[in-house]
Amino acid sequence: MGELDDINSLEQAAEYLKIEPTKLRRLVSQRKIAYLKQGNKITFPRAAIEAYVTANTTQLPEAPPNPWGLTESSLRRVQRGRQ
Repeated sequence: MGELDDINSLEQAAEYLKIEPTKLRRLVSQRKIAYLKQGNKITFPRAAIEAYVTANTTQLPEAPPNPWGLTESSLRRVQRGRQ
């Protein structure tokens, strides 16, 4: 992602988030991202954009203990040749 200024225009924020400005306007109207309104100009503080990214980032599930996804006891049985 590119660099963020302390205060970003709608276009800068949309580019950073890799979404269309119309999608960002929709997020504003749905109150899903914080913004500043200066007259009829909407701007986005860096902290608001970073908070949105953090709130909408999913964590990857923990990797299984082995590539086959077996429990430890099942893996031991397979390794010993029992099924």
